[in-house]
Amino acid sequence: MPPLVSVPGATLGFDAAGAPASPAVTFIHAGVATRAMWDPQFADLSSDHRVVRYDTRGYGESPGESVPYSEVDDLIRVLDAADIERTVLVGASRGGRFALDAALAHPDRVTGLVTIGSNPSGMSDDGIDYSPRERELEAAIDAASAAEDLDALVRTEVQLWDLGPDRDVDDVDPAFVERAIELNVGAAHWDFAGTATPPARPAIDRLGELAVPTLVVIGDHDVTDAKVAAALLSGGIPGAEEVHFPDSAHLPSVEHPERFTAILRDFLARNGL
Repeated sequence: MPPLVSVPGATLGFDAAGAPASPAVTFIHAGVATRAMWDPQFADLSSDHRVVRYDTRGYGESPGESVPYSEVDDLIRVLDAADIERTVLVGASRGGRFALDAALAHPDRVTGLVTIGSNPSGMSDDGIDYSPRERELEAAIDAASAAEDLDALVRTEVQLWDLGPDRDVDDVDPAFVERAIELNVGAAHWDFAGTATPPARPAIDRLGELAVPTLVVIGDHDVTDAKVAAALLSGGIPGAEEVHFPDSAHLPSVEHPERFTAILRDFLARNGL
């Protein structure tokens, strides 16, 4: 059984592997998956890094009560439980947002950042020109969620996020579609209604304060706001690099794991991480 860490109002499931003295890398999953999305990277990097991954509150093996909480505080508690003093944070989607917030709140704990299709906290979607297809799929997700229709919710979320609004199931590897569905089913707990407390000063206003090596990853088939956010991050974080996956949407690390892992390893090696 994987270890658990107790936090106010929840228990968080996490995994840790690799030599404790090795440089640390911590993975934070997307909202359409659990920590299992990092299986390939977790296995690969454990050979020469201390690696940690966890299910955020209300996902996977991390049930929680309906109480206010802080995603950053949860992350720090996981790092403490794994005896990690300093780490690179790799976050997909909302996981990248948590990573950015953590790096700003606890700069002494973070040695590097990798975001994948992530929006910084405080980013508004005012003025973003979403396509009709994106708006249609978002409305379908809201309707399926309100009706607690899990099949429809999973199907529509996979279409919007994993495939992307401008691709269809026939455009991608069937094995990836199967994996995307597997990661999505049961990822979020229907009965979880905890309220995450946003940071007092959102990351969107503080990008220039980030002083660690940063890699911004974006899929060219991702949703519009994620692509806008990638440009904001790479332009606003000093020295940030931006890498595009022309044949991926929101989860390039899942759709093209070997390529993503190679890019991640190169980033870590070049920055001594």
